[in-house]
Amino acid sequence: MDHDGLVARRLIEAAARSGAALIAETAAAVSGWAVLVDPTTGAVYSSPDRAAAAGTSAAAGAGGAAARSGDSDGGSDTTVLQVVGAALVVHAGPDVSARRVELVTRTTAGLLEVRARRAEELTSAEMRLHAVVTRLLLRGETGLAAEVIGGPTSHATVYRLSGGADPQAAYQAVWRALLPTGTRQDAPTLITLLDGELVVVALHDAARDDGRVLRLIARSAERHGLLGGVADPAPLDMLAAAFTEAGQARAGAAVGRRLAAGLGDRALLRIIPPDRLATWASSLLGPLAPPQRQALEGWLRTGSVGATAQMLGISRGTARSRLRTAGERLGGLDTPLALARLSLALRAPAAGPVESAGSADADPAAVLPTELVDAAQARRWATALAEPLDTPQRIALRVWLNHLGSVAPAAEELGLHRTTLRRWLEEIGRRLDVDLSSATVRADLCLALETLADPDDSPGTLPRRGGRTYQRSGAL
Repeated sequence: MDHDGLVARRLIEAAARSGAALIAETAAAVSGWAVLVDPTTGAVYSSPDRAAAAGTSAAAGAGGAAARSGDSDGGSDTTVLQVVGAALVVHAGPDVSARRVELVTRTTAGLLEVRARRAEELTSAEMRLHAVVTRLLLRGETGLAAEVIGGPTSHATVYRLSGGADPQAAYQAVWRALLPTGTRQDAPTLITLLDGELVVVALHDAARDDGRVLRLIARSAERHGLLGGVADPAPLDMLAAAFTEAGQARAGAAVGRRLAAGLGDRALLRIIPPDRLATWASSLLGPLAPPQRQALEGWLRTGSVGATAQMLGISRGTARSRLRTAGERLGGLDTPLALARLSLALRAPAAGPVESAGSADADPAAVLPTELVDAAQARRWATALAEPLDTPQRIALRVWLNHLGSVAPAAEELGLHRTTLRRWLEEIGRRLDVDLSSATVRADLCLALETLADPDDSPGTLPRRGGRTYQRSGAL
């Protein structure tokens, strides 16, 4: 067995390389395993990887105090020591003395403290850098931001959180929780405080991110009493629109559902193979040049020519011109169904060039292109999504969506007062557990309701009393 001085020297050399190297050397020094466990994120470093679950379990069982307990596997011991807001878990082999375990554990804890103090010296500058890069992205300066970020990132998922007793403490906690993820070069994450609210921008490639950041933020929100919203993944040049979407989604957050998102697993994207979607979208959007595509996506996400112009740094006249050109090349932007399908296409992963730039539909009458999903599967998806609604609610929602979310003309067609329709829409949103202000949510709902529509789904079939549409007891 190596003498104490050699063991300590190896631990110091490992700490100089990285936290992961230090934990690996700790495991080797006790002929067992070692795990550093964060209370929010779980295992930060684990050696070997398969020990992560056992380390997390031991840390949870130890609570907030240091502990040393006999392990059921033979005569070996597990030591849990609280250090820098985390738990160091060391499991020694059967032939290692208690004195050696104590030496290794205390030395590793001390080195982790030193690394934490060093990190704090750099954290302030790094936090300012995150804030600057986030503001650059929100201003549309994607080129400058990309030079700072580095790595193959083309899309981002935006989270906005607020509330809690101590926003600054929550910010620090989320920073620590996401730091192991945020420092990965292939998936950088920006974390900052903007005007008192916590903003997290998870950068990734064209495919949807793997959900790691979502899970960490959900746990952090619960732990610190935050309420937040998350937008659908968006290209970097659409980050300002995604930022707005996340703020709208946050309005639907509440205790028990602290992080509000779109449709989640109910989204149409979850049932369409990505390669099919990419090929279809590339064909559908093929006639558009990048400027028209950017303008179209901005307009579909924000619903406003002015907001699109501001986001892209162009005049309103230029934005209108690009949208007009897009409409001419795509055969029109005048129907809600066409816009919903374009919204779906713009959310597709990137694909290579295709030979045909025309429509990809084998059955033009189908609401959802048959190249994407067969009719039976489409109807099952739509039925499950709209299941919480009764027929009058589906009719009201469909009419409202067909008027592009405008209450006044929808209320007139339904024969309702505008205030009544707003109350109906609030109830529909609660039943579906969605934020109806989200453009992507509305697009999926439009496709679902059109898939289910039949001749009886018209305002004329709504129940009436005395010539007016009425609210039934226990329903709307």
